[in-house]
Amino acid sequence: MTADHADLALHEVDPERRAAVALDASIVRRRQWDREHRRPPALTAREALAAVRFESLLIWAAWGHVLWGGTVTTEDRDRANLAMQRIEQIFDETGA
Repeated sequence: MTADHADLALHEVDPERRAAVALDASIVRRRQWDREHRRPPALTAREALAAVRFESLLIWAAWGHVLWGGTVTTEDRDRANLAMQRIEQIFDETGA
């Protein structure tokens, strides 16, 4: 049953189930539209992993510095925050 067919046959569905069937059809249409209009990712999987690796190593090095008694400067904290923002952006960009 296609989403369009579900719309046409909605009057045949039990009244208790009409809302659920209509919502399901809407979700199917939205997902189909998303698939058809998806833009290609800006990064390949290899590029994304390389960038995440770099940012992760930076955070790991900062953690090691703190673990061995080092202090965290404002610049260190800002760079760690930037690393996390970049990882989030990469995650969003790859469509994961």
